[in-house]
Amino acid sequence: MIYKAAAALPYDDRERATAGLRGQLRLMAVCDDATPDWTTLNVAGPTPSPGLHGRTWFEWSATVEAS
Repeated sequence: MIYKAAAALPYDDRERATAGLRGQLRLMAVCDDATPDWTTLNVAGPTPSPGLHGRTWFEWSATVEAS
């Protein structure tokens, strides 16, 4: 099974974004009694997106396979 997570964050920091996305993916897999294979983790982004008051948000997504 492949799990996908996404987030829009106020910072352009790949390590922090990856940590948050991994947490989401881990939670989804655990709910299905599955174990993520972190060697298959794929993180995409950031994609800048304008927000309110001129602030830029950064969109990230990640996928991981689990069994």
